[in-house]
Amino acid sequence: MGNYTQREWRMSQSNSKSSADLGQTAALGGATVALFAYIIYHFIYPLIAKGLLF
Repeated sequence: MGNYTQREWRMSQSNSKSSADLGQTAALGGATVALFAYIIYHFIYPLIAKGLLF
């Protein structure tokens, strides 16, 4: 019976933790996309525009 109570507490704890993890994952994904956009805009695009890359 003690294991059942502990398992029930873990399930309720993981639900709130998973929503926090989802927000952290979304923030990290957004920062990654912004970094890639910055790299492409400032480094790759000028090379393509000048004809040096392709």
